[in-house]
Amino acid sequence: MSPRLLALVPSAVALNLAIGFVVNQLGLPLYLDTVGTVLASALAGPVAGVLTGIVSQTVRSLYEGFIWFPFVAVQVLIAILAGLAAMRGGFRSLPRSLGWGLLVGALAGALSAAISWFVFTGVTATGVTAVTLLLTHLGLTKPQAVTVSSLGTDLLDKTIVFLLAGAVLRALPERALGRYPWARRALCR
Repeated sequence: MSPRLLALVPSAVALNLAIGFVVNQLGLPLYLDTVGTVLASALAGPVAGVLTGIVSQTVRSLYEGFIWFPFVAVQVLIAILAGLAAMRGGFRSLPRSLGWGLLVGALAGALSAAISWFVFTGVTATGVTAVTLLLTHLGLTKPQAVTVSSLGTDLLDKTIVFLLAGAVLRALPERALGRYPWARRALCR
């Protein structure tokens, strides 16, 4: 473990926790709790992202409840996919960040829907549960509503996360990029 990685992971965890806490307290149908995970993967590779995601989700479960712990699998999936995006220059432009955000959102949403349904029968975070409830009142079965709400919120959420991460990476000065070879690759530099 390099000193740079030892500094990056706690900072990325703090970013995940702070944004996730605010969004959850506002009851928004989003999470935005993977910005640090995606940035860690894009800067230092998927191992840093996986570590960030696992620590973030574990800590969040300790202060917001068990409901968050099963979603550690989603954090791991996002970290791996963000590392893949970085390897393929997925943050070099707004359209590429958008495309990767949509792809990751679809895959993370499918995994989230499975966890939400099989572990919690569809009752999870405030905003997403509200969307699920609305969809059931509109005539969808509960499993359908859970799937649609998870996919919809994750598509929007991960797209925003990847757009934010891409903007941050593209704004980094050359000197900072030189310290993180993964970031150079993520931006095709």
